[in-house]
Amino acid sequence: MNIRLETPADYREVENLTREAFWNVYRPGCTEHYVLNQYRSNPDFVPELDFVMEEDGRIIGHVMFSRAELVLPDGSRKQSWTFGPVSIGPDYKRKGYGLKLLHYALEKARGMGVGFLCMEGNLDFYRHAGFDLASKLNIHYHAEPKDAVVPYFLAQELIPGWLQENGITEATYCPPKGYFVADENPEAFETYEATFPEKEKLRLPGQLGYENDVMETERIILRPWRDSDAEVLFKWASDPDVGPRAGWAPHKSVEESLEIIRTVFKDATNTWAIELKETGEAIGAMGYGPSCDCDLPARDGEPLVGYWVAKPYWNQGICTEALRLMLEHIRLETDIKSLISGHFIDNPASGRVMEKCGFVPTGETCVDPKQYQGENRPIRVLRLERDDLM
Repeated sequence: MNIRLETPADYREVENLTREAFWNVYRPGCTEHYVLNQYRSNPDFVPELDFVMEEDGRIIGHVMFSRAELVLPDGSRKQSWTFGPVSIGPDYKRKGYGLKLLHYALEKARGMGVGFLCMEGNLDFYRHAGFDLASKLNIHYHAEPKDAVVPYFLAQELIPGWLQENGITEATYCPPKGYFVADENPEAFETYEATFPEKEKLRLPGQLGYENDVMETERIILRPWRDSDAEVLFKWASDPDVGPRAGWAPHKSVEESLEIIRTVFKDATNTWAIELKETGEAIGAMGYGPSCDCDLPARDGEPLVGYWVAKPYWNQGICTEALRLMLEHIRLETDIKSLISGHFIDNPASGRVMEKCGFVPTGETCVDPKQYQGENRPIRVLRLERDDLM
């Protein structure tokens, strides 16, 4: 591993890395790579603190620093600093590379006399680099009330006592204007974005301004089940060709479907209805949960993936689209190490969905025949490792 200053020859590679690192994290798609592209000519940019990380000659990480401002109660201003985006290639995330890059950059910043940093980020990660809530230092976030404890607004004195030495007992942080360049110049951003390979934008839990339990593509939405879905659920789930292929008995009444929504689906917080945007109807289900009650050879704590779609929508790629959407959510929002699933041998279409999404066959097993009307049905087992998540 090697950390060095970025050079102009690195610019495009670093921007592509940044795009890959932030795609669908905070919004559908991302803008961080455009911020970086525009920022190198910004007077607030600090080229002496613009670092790339290499592994085997390949750039896998990047961080840049910028000047910012603290506005004191009397209206006067003091220079401060910030950093970001911090980009780590998707294949190298959750392996400690980001923290190593950050520790290196912070030490270099301290050596240059950078005394105080504010930034927006996840405290669970950045606390390991010495950051804490900025409110504890009486530093306020410009877009929130002064008495608010903003959980994502963090700060650190790189040089102990810097605030006191500069006569700062209270201040409001103003982030650099260059960070909002994509929002201020949407047409220029779209022109720039068109120079990169096309990628699918997804709406996912955890993104800014979106519900935490809704995901979507251009064609479908994954959302919680509602009581009002009972009739349409019964319409599809009463079909004798649907449930038994997925391992459950056909529904016998709307009342039964409603009870399943209120119990099975509501208790399983990671189970979503697949809604087709064109019709606004739920046409299937997608989810993952504990594998302890299944007959598959699951690892300890390994989640089980399950799904189905109504018969009129078979062979249209909907399950594949929904599974990819859920896997992207799992990759971005969880620490799940692997997933297990399976399909009955007489339902190979389900297996093709899994394999298109990266699941690998591991063998076969049989389920308890009492669960399936006395049938001893063989199941093909598949697993997806975290390193193979999209």
